[in-house]
Formats: sequence, C-alpha cells, structure tokens
Amino acid sequence: MNYIAIALILTLSFACKPKTESGESTDKPTTEATAQTPADSAEAPSDEVILTADQIRLAGVATGPVEYRNLSQTLALNGRVVAGAQNRVSISALQGGFVRQITLLPGQRVRKGQVLARVENPDLIQVQQDYAENRARLTYLEAEYARQQELSRENVGALKVFQQTSADLNATRARLSALALRIRRLGLSPESATKGQFTSTYTVSSPVNGVVTEVPANLGQYVQPADVIAQLVGTDQLFAELTVFEKDLPLVQEGQRVRVRLAGAGRGEQTARIYLINRSIDTDRSVRVLARFEGGSSAATFPPNAFLQAVVELGANRSPALPEGAIVSSEGKEYIFVAQTPQGGNTPYKALPIRRGVTEDGYSAVVLPAGFDPAQTPVVVKGAYAILSQWKGGGEEE
Repeated sequence: MNYIAIALILTLSFACKPKTESGESTDKPTTEATAQTPADSAEAPSDEVILTADQIRLAGVATGPVEYRNLSQTLALNGRVVAGAQNRVSISALQGGFVRQITLLPGQRVRKGQVLARVENPDLIQVQQDYAENRARLTYLEAEYARQQELSRENVGALKVFQQTSADLNATRARLSALALRIRRLGLSPESATKGQFTSTYTVSSPVNGVVTEVPANLGQYVQPADVIAQLVGTDQLFAELTVFEKDLPLVQEGQRVRVRLAGAGRGEQTARIYLINRSIDTDRSVRVLARFEGGSSAATFPPNAFLQAVVELGANRSPALPEGAIVSSEGKEYIFVAQTPQGGNTPYKALPIRRGVTEDGYSAVVLPAGFDPAQTPVVVKGAYAILSQWKGGGEEE
C-alpha cells in the first residue's frame, strides 16, 4: 500500500471543509460536527490520533492480538568466506617449457579438468620416441625370450643366452613402464607415441572446480616445475570463518544453525552449520569459528574471501510477538498502535513505545510496556504506517 498517498488523503479529510460562496462554513452546529470529524472534538493527547470510520477503512487498518511464538535467540557475528587447505590450489608446470597458451583472468570460474594453459618443450618428443623404440624392442625381446626358453628345454641353446634375454626383457619392461608414466603424467597418450604420433606440447588442467585468484604467468614465459602458473580457490567446499569474541564463546556450539549473507547485502541469505570451533584465542580476545554451508556449493552467492554478516541461532524462546508491519519507527524509536474505546463513531489509537527483539518468519519479538495486557488490548497489525503519518502531523486544521 502507498502509505504516502493514504496519509495525504487522510490529511485532506481532516483539513479541508467545503464553504459557501460567502466564505462561511457549511458545517452544521458544533454539536453535530463533533460527531463527524475528530478534528472538531477536544484535542487528543500527544500520544494518540483519532480516525473516523471512513479514514480507518481507507487506510486498511486492522487490529489483532499479541501472539506468543517460539522465536530464536540469536548472536550477530562478522566473518569472511574461506577455503580449506585442500581447496587452495597452486597450478604449476609439470615439466619445464614455454607457455604457448594461457587465457585466464582473476575472478574467472573454472571447472575440474578444464585446460588452463599449454606448455611446449621439444624434449617431450625424445621421451615419446624412447617409448616407441622400447615398445618395439619389447616385442622383439618377448619373441626372443620364448625362442630361447624353448631351446633351453631341449638343451640346444646356451643357458647364458637365455638368462641374458630374460634380463633384457625385464629391463625393457621397466623402462617402458617408466616412460609411459612420464607421458601419461603430462596428459599425453603412450598409444599415440607407439604409432609415431609425437607432440611437443602438453596441457595443464584444473584439478578442482574453482575461481582463479592470481595469474603470475604470461604468454611466452619459460616456466619450471617450481613456478606457479595460476592460483585457484576450490569452491566445492567453502566455509564461513566467523569471529566470536571471548565473552560470547559459551553461547556457540558445534551444529548450531547460522544465517549468512554478504556484508551490506539485504538478500542472498544462505544457511550454514557451525563445524569447528578454534580453541586458540587471538590477541583481540576473539576466536575463529568455521561454519559449513548447507545445500551444496556456495560459490554462486559467496565468492572466496568475501566479507560476511552472520546470525547464529542460539535456541528458541517463547516470546510475545507481532507481525513486522505492526511495528513502526519514528525519530529513532519504535512504536505500536493500540485501539482505544470508540467515541461517537471515531476511534482513538494510542502509540506505545516498545523494544523489538529477534525477527523470524515475518514476526518480531517485542518487549511491551509495564501493565500491558496482551489478551485484552487490540493492536494495529495493518495500516500502522498510515496511522503514524497522521499522528506525526497529518491531523492539524488550517
């Protein structure tokens, strides 16, 4: 509802009176006017505003009782998004060479197995050639071994020749296995090398789903295995690292539910569970607490290292509560309006200062004034802002 428009209409209904051409008011005698508009009646107390039945209908005012609800007690914390050590990845060249392709940018998302760079090293051709040659030699030695084994059974061939053939066969198998491991480690195919299909480049792939945080390498650079090509943060398992001060530490327990959102953001909230509580107290008397996000990856909402605002749910407490729309704010204070006994067709509404507590599922816990009877006092649950506008200056006559 457009509260400004309603307030304006309510104001006009108080302030404007039709007049005759002679300038005299067309109002009836005072006794009758008193029953028509609250503005003509005795001045209302400073904490009250009086509305007619038409104004109540126009503002959509509705009243209801104070409810008692189980609302969670909470603890507000700050923190940031972090990744575990297994998800902080340094990408390096598997073998020295020149960077021939790299198109990464900081902040870019990558998938597990995605090619990050291509590195060229002419020495790779020699490795593949050695594999192909040893593969061919293995085929020959396997046949020679079978022949010498048959001759030794018939006592035709010398035992020394058979033993030498056996040793050569085993050595070639070992060499071939080592070369195959080197080739596969670079993402190349030993089978292609056997066919003479050699290449001098290999690809560097991402071992995780994640986000690129740094790209120190550039095109044409010669990189060694110790050089970092890119830095990644895996996003399959991120944590909310929260700062809990020493005085609040007894309130925090593993397994508690946490509502988390980006610092300064009004939406995009996700849930997490407290996973670990560090027992080491920092110099500022705070402790780091890790909360694990629920519902799969949180990467789409929370980028690594982003600052967070979190609310830890400490437990439910049965409290008097009202819909959020029943509570209005003015000049740094919060109020509710309660309906008073109608007077000649008009209804006074009294503003009561309250303190708001935790808000959950559209309801806020409230601390009510002393002597307030929740069961006997009707509270405005709809149209409260329209009444507030009238109370703060909409009812004065001109």
